[in-house]
Amino acid sequence: MEINQLIAFELVARLGSYSKASRYLDVSQPTVSLRIKELEKDVGGYLFVRAGKQMVLTDLGKGFLPYARQALEVLQKGKERALSIKDGKRGEITIGTLPTFTSGHFTAIVREMYGTFPDIHIAIHTGHNQQIIDMLYDGSINMGMITSPFFNKDLKKLYTIKEPLVFVSRPEQALKSEYNIEDVFLTGKPYILTDWSEESKHWQRTHMSLGNDSIELPPATALDFVRHHSGTALLTETMVSAHIKEGTLVRLEPYGMPNLCREIALVSLEREQNLTPAARRFLDTARSGSWGQV
Repeated sequence: MEINQLIAFELVARLGSYSKASRYLDVSQPTVSLRIKELEKDVGGYLFVRAGKQMVLTDLGKGFLPYARQALEVLQKGKERALSIKDGKRGEITIGTLPTFTSGHFTAIVREMYGTFPDIHIAIHTGHNQQIIDMLYDGSINMGMITSPFFNKDLKKLYTIKEPLVFVSRPEQALKSEYNIEDVFLTGKPYILTDWSEESKHWQRTHMSLGNDSIELPPATALDFVRHHSGTALLTETMVSAHIKEGTLVRLEPYGMPNLCREIALVSLEREQNLTPAARRFLDTARSGSWGQV
């Protein structure tokens, strides 16, 4: 049973004529007749009888017609879905991202994707750099958001987002008058060293004098420590913006502060031209935003 046979059958049933169906399909009338005959072999009997100038359905034809139409409708929906996937309007994307990059810029990209392409399903997994790379290799994710620079030659960098790094402390520990970078490190009590990149970590160490009251913590722990205890930490603007807004943290802006950033790279094992249409939509959405892109 072929789709052309079902199409011919449905048209003859609707138009009541082989000749009208042949003109509609732009094929010869014998071709339509042959398609109906082949279909009748499959269903086991005549589908039409002639009544004057009209072709009318037999009982067999009447019983078969709803299912033929249903099959054609399902096939049409399948074709439309396939085309929408090809056009990047439907599909699935699985993305790995760092635990410290699940809000702010990342949320804005996902929200924009959902608003523009609601039929693209996005699944998110979290992990550290090496875990995300491993997920790319085992195929559990299509793309990953990892700290840049990275040294795996198999990864293709598709896009980079820069997140500003800022000093924060509790309001009662904030320096009040004009102060410089060394003052921030000396009065941190403790100064909390965070590892965002080799560059930022080296910069922090060069300003930390021996004997300073300092500890080294992961970023999420550092944020929690500053919020609920004491200290000063260098954290991403995304992590602390809500706390600064509500007044539980204060941003410190010392004189001579350089523009330190954490770079997040959107990576894949595939080159851009080989990405799925849905993945390219995600990449285009990331590039179209104002999230500190490079």
